[in-house]
Amino acid sequence: MSDLLSIGVSGLLAYRKALDTAGHNIANVNTPGYSRQRVELGSRIGSPQGDGYIGAGVSSSTVRRLADALITTRLQGDASAYSRAETFAGLASRVDGWLSDADSGLGKPLQGFYDALSGLSSNPASTAARQSLISAGQSLATRYNDMQAQFDGLEGEINQRLSQTADEVTRYAQQVADLNERIVLAKGQSGGQPPNDLLDQRDSLIKEIASRIGITTTEQDDGGINVFTGSGQALVLGRQANSLTVGDDPYGSGRKELFFSGGQNITAQTSGGVIGGLLDFRREVLDPAKSDLGRMAAGLAEAMNEQHAQGMDAKGQMGGDFFADIAGSVYPARANTGSATVSVGLSDAGALTGDDYALSFNGSAWQLTRARDGSSVPLTGSGTAADPLRAEGLSISLGGTPAAGDRYLLKPTANGAAQLRVAITDASRLAAASPVRASAGLSNTGSATVGSIGVTDPSNAGLLSGVSIQFTGPNTYSINGSGSYSWNAGDSIEVNGWSLKLSGSPAAGDSFSVGANTAGSNDNGNARALAKLSTLGVLDGGRSTLSDSQAALVGRAGASAQQASLQLDAQASVRAQTEAEQASLSGVNLDEEAADLVRFQQAYQAAARVIAVANEVFQSLLDAARN
Repeated sequence: MSDLLSIGVSGLLAYRKALDTAGHNIANVNTPGYSRQRVELGSRIGSPQGDGYIGAGVSSSTVRRLADALITTRLQGDASAYSRAETFAGLASRVDGWLSDADSGLGKPLQGFYDALSGLSSNPASTAARQSLISAGQSLATRYNDMQAQFDGLEGEINQRLSQTADEVTRYAQQVADLNERIVLAKGQSGGQPPNDLLDQRDSLIKEIASRIGITTTEQDDGGINVFTGSGQALVLGRQANSLTVGDDPYGSGRKELFFSGGQNITAQTSGGVIGGLLDFRREVLDPAKSDLGRMAAGLAEAMNEQHAQGMDAKGQMGGDFFADIAGSVYPARANTGSATVSVGLSDAGALTGDDYALSFNGSAWQLTRARDGSSVPLTGSGTAADPLRAEGLSISLGGTPAAGDRYLLKPTANGAAQLRVAITDASRLAAASPVRASAGLSNTGSATVGSIGVTDPSNAGLLSGVSIQFTGPNTYSINGSGSYSWNAGDSIEVNGWSLKLSGSPAAGDSFSVGANTAGSNDNGNARALAKLSTLGVLDGGRSTLSDSQAALVGRAGASAQQASLQLDAQASVRAQTEAEQASLSGVNLDEEAADLVRFQQAYQAAARVIAVANEVFQSLLDAARN
């Protein structure tokens, strides 16, 4: 009867564990990250009797956590990819909204500026038209400034989120290391049995880390888990945790970068999670948008100023700058030891690429490389103010004494939109008139007439000097009675910084006079040229107008936002599928647990009845022995 009693006791103990486990599952049905647990039951090895083996009852070998390591790893990867896509898509959508919205974008003020230029061309003597152009220019410049401020604010937000997220990763990594220690200790104290609830907590923490930065994991023999960043740095090694920090870039430009314990910069190698989304957005959307915006501002200022300088204002003076000049930003590396100074001017907006550059001194010469890929950019010039270094629309002036290894970060257009402002406040200073005027001689016999005259060099000292052009034949002419120059239909006659084109055919003896436009208050010669700014190719080597560039900027932002949205939807679908797969394995089903409770309760009661029967039989034997 002792065997029957032992069998009953084994069932009682086993099903008590099963009931406790089912109750634990039910209690944690809403606990995030909880994995369903199950008692593993097995029959005890029976003892041999003459007529066969008699069973010895049931035993529980372990309480198993219903979790799949491969699914857990996939969930971590899905969390990383989804968080990256969610972060990127949210920020890209904001930029798209700023640029494409009719009220916050560049379209309206740019068109308003073009309309004001056209209005000045139609009525150059009107003070109202002149003031309207200044106001339109100020509105356009303000919109550029505001958009730059929005981009700069977004850069600051990214810096803050990087810092916050890095702190979260560090905190979670320390918690994982602490759990590693507890898990290893718990397994040792229980003879190798898994502490399931601690394992669930650790998996949840690792998933939180993965949602913030891309990681990989490896399990140790003692039950601890090592966590590595995607670039191989160890966030967690057993019981030891390392930290992520955020600090300034090597040039102190205000940009924050990611550093690993010990000061290793891992910004370029980091991907996945919120941090990866922030870094990818900054590199792929924000930086190009800021540079393109600044490039457009530089192109607008250069084209407007160049043409405005070729005109004459209402006071008889040559036109000055309509917009203030825009210069690039320079950031010296904090490790520099020399005393060199570097300034960057934008000499040719049409040649600007929108890239940032690294300028370095190797001890004997200066070298320029593209910041995004390190490719070399050829330089010309000596670097003096009179002969600056030139490359891709840049004019780089140097001063002081550099030391070997000194480096400078050049951002030609990243801050350009913030510098755009109207330099003219007096409406009479608008140079609407052409400074020179051409007329045909009254006694001319040929069919040639003045086609157009424009300024090519407003700084020429003889620009306003009187010039007489005398044709000595249908294809030759003299200037002020001197020289003999050939002419063919379509050729320009260029003297003293102006260029004259004739229509028709001149005859020998025909003359044309060119001189200062002394009565130009109603002249719109330069205003007409200014009005052509809307169709003038000023960027991308003269292939793109400002409107083209603005539309391209909006289009790129829209395409990035749309692509990011599609990627987010795809990642959400993948994550949902993996979560459903995990839930089917690890999730608590209340109906199933309720059925198990009934089943285990009945088994427990039956085991108790076995013990009672064993006791009754044993008592019967004792009574029989006493009789």
